[in-house]
Amino acid sequence: MSRPLNNYTFLNDSPIDGNNSARKLLDNPLIHQDIWHTIDDLGLNVNQHSRVMTISFNQVEQDWLKLLIKLYCLVRVERRIAAAAIRQDLCHINRFSRFIEQKSIFRSEQINGDLFDEFDFYLKSLKLSPATISGNYIALNNFFKICREEGWLEVDTYWFKGRQKRTKPKNDEIEYIPEEVWQQLDENLCHLPESLQRMVLVIRATGLRIGELLNLSIDCLRQRDRQWRLRFLTEKYQIVDEIPICEELVAVIKEQQKYINKYFSDSYHNLFASNTSGYRYTPTPRVMSGQTFNQQLNTLAKQQNICTNDGRVWHFSSHQFRRTLATVMTNAGVRDLIIQKYLRHRSPDMQNHYKHLLKEVLGAEYQELMKGSSYVNSTGKIILQHQPQNPITELVRRKMYQITTQHGECHRPVLKSPCQTINACWQCEHWLTSIDDLSTLQEDFQRVKTELDIAANLGMVRQQQILTTDRNNLMIRIEVLETIDDRD
Repeated sequence: MSRPLNNYTFLNDSPIDGNNSARKLLDNPLIHQDIWHTIDDLGLNVNQHSRVMTISFNQVEQDWLKLLIKLYCLVRVERRIAAAAIRQDLCHINRFSRFIEQKSIFRSEQINGDLFDEFDFYLKSLKLSPATISGNYIALNNFFKICREEGWLEVDTYWFKGRQKRTKPKNDEIEYIPEEVWQQLDENLCHLPESLQRMVLVIRATGLRIGELLNLSIDCLRQRDRQWRLRFLTEKYQIVDEIPICEELVAVIKEQQKYINKYFSDSYHNLFASNTSGYRYTPTPRVMSGQTFNQQLNTLAKQQNICTNDGRVWHFSSHQFRRTLATVMTNAGVRDLIIQKYLRHRSPDMQNHYKHLLKEVLGAEYQELMKGSSYVNSTGKIILQHQPQNPITELVRRKMYQITTQHGECHRPVLKSPCQTINACWQCEHWLTSIDDLSTLQEDFQRVKTELDIAANLGMVRQQQILTTDRNNLMIRIEVLETIDDRD
């Protein structure tokens, strides 16, 4: 039996007592409980990376408001609203509850535009962000709107019109990872557990949302002809999607698949796992939370002093990688619609254009991205020939090699310990050059020859030895690259 409505003085004259839909909801035994379990009690699907396991009504001060909120939540559950969204609404309404408790509000007639004006002043006095204040308005408007539609309570919501805009950051307020922080993260990536290293490599190269990353299936790789793709469940739309990825990232994912199989065999079906509590990282067969992922990166930032140019220790959040990838693609000349496709910022009106747009809109930029390259190592051998298959994956491939030199690319595996040959790239087996670097190498060769003549005239024996080695290394690369240039 539900609690008699006459126990709620506020509702004595309310039409809720004769409302059939309300009576049905009031017969639900959950009405008498102040803590609801999202899975067992409500049957909601819960994201494993942001586990909203319970919804608590303990912070609601007024019995009459608590009853209405419970009815409201049951309606939201029937409409299959996500558990996280329901709890977020409740958080905002809790704030309104504390406010009206201070104002000694006991009658529905007292809830009007004047009260909302005072509530607006109250929210701003709490120094809340515009986005949080807007969230309060959206939650309250939805709450009172459903109360009115269901016939439980009549509150005019006109006051909220125009005040519940979803705020978006301006371009100069979008937080992306600065180049100097990105470089330091690369240099210190080896200090993270190997599974966390691979998480960072995947999220920074693909721009996945954190839920999409952490819930990746171990069987997430697909090969379409010669193109590798990453298969995942989109967090916002809950549909299976695929994005093209480069072969270097495929190698990283395959290593992670071996890692999971080594620890869990066939008993765990996700690509990434969480860790047991403790100082040493030990994988455990459950999905890591987004909060844990951020904590791991911010602990690394503090321990290794990963700072911006002004000396501020960087505070990482998972979504920064997504924004950074969008920024990199924009700066590389990739057009907005292609970025929308790759990052799944879906616009139904534009979806029909996406599959035909890629090559046509890039023009000369596309041709530059898709140009093939032959790479020469320090011994003068052509050890790698690369022909891009997709402009987006080519941008990702280039971003995989974050240790940059004046010319050429460092192809040193990113999971190795810190580089031991810094500032000696010419002699390193991982430093590869292509025809694009030929003119610069030729200029360096002439400069080294001039310096060698000066050192010989001055009798600087040690300097001559170093410069002779540099000259020979450059000559080996230039001769091979010139033959490639002649063939082209």
